[in-house]
Parts: sequence; C-alpha cells; structure tokens
Amino acid sequence: GAWAWGDTLFWGYDPAKDEELRETYDFVAGKAGFVDTAEVYGFGRSEQLIGEFSKQDSPKIPIATKFAPFPWRTSAAEVVKACEASLKRLDTSKIDLYQVHFPNAWSNAEYWDGLAECVDKGLVDAVGVSNYGVDATRAAARALERRGVKLASNQIQFSMLYRYPEQNGLKDACRDLDVAVLAYSPLGL
Repeated sequence: GAWAWGDTLFWGYDPAKDEELRETYDFVAGKAGFVDTAEVYGFGRSEQLIGEFSKQDSPKIPIATKFAPFPWRTSAAEVVKACEASLKRLDTSKIDLYQVHFPNAWSNAEYWDGLAECVDKGLVDAVGVSNYGVDATRAAARALERRGVKLASNQIQFSMLYRYPEQNGLKDACRDLDVAVLAYSPLGL
C-alpha cells in the first residue's frame, strides 16, 4: 500500500525521497503486483506520485484506490466526482479497482450506486469496499448485483498476527460471495 506516500501527518513524508518511492514503484511493477492508494493518502499526493511514476519508464501496474465517505458526501454523484478527481491525480483514463474506504452510517446505499455508476461510465474496471464487516459486505454485494455490477473485493485488516476475519465469519462470507479478500498490513499492524 501507498498510505505513507505523500502523507506528512502520520508517516513523515519527505518529497526529497520521491526517487526512492519511484524505485519501490518500479520494483512492484517488475513483480506483477498492484499499488493500493486512496484519495485521502497525503491529501491526494499518493495518487499524484503514482500517476507520475506510471508515466515514466515504469511498466504499467494495476492501481486500486479508494473513495473517502465523509459525512458531508452523501450521494452517488459524490462518488463519481471523487473518482474523476482520482483519475486526474493518477493521470489515467481508468482505475483498475475503485473502493469505498470504510462504511458510513448514513449513505452506504448511495455509495454503492455511485460505484455502479463509475462502472457504467467506464471510469473503473472493478469495484470493492474496504473495512466492511459481514453484514455490510453482503448488503453491498446485493445492491451492486441489482445494478448488474459484481463486488470484486473487500480490503480488510488481515495478517498472520490479526486473524479475526477467520473467527467472525468475514472471510467465509467473502468466499461465499466470491469477493476477493485484500489484506492490508498482511505482515502485521
């Protein structure tokens, strides 16, 4: 993940080290991996860096990014607008995987509609969620299915040290729904 890329608040990002980040990007690209980011990482700087690196001599690699469901963002149109802003920062015409970063107490159904609209408009190849529990994952999958869109993934904390998704039924629910589990901090957090 590229949370630390551009993030001065939590990670002490230093622009003088951008070349080291590019080398990391190139390494991941050479290993057929993917890069995970979000519009809130470094207030968009993470996406900008990835966009810059992808335009240099680096091989293209899949990019996953996330919409931040802040309480003042309550409509499907907000999801589409944020996706378009991410596309600009990433300097690409399509996002490989676009996710809702975390559930919101008010507008989840609208966010799922927004994800479907992003697919319908050809802005993204696949959509997912992040930090969703069992019930929210099932609800998102059903809502997207009604729109003819598959829920591709749920990005969750899951590691050798944190195995709770195996105990609370989340990993099983994702398997039953054919939703890929993307582990963040897979070596531990």
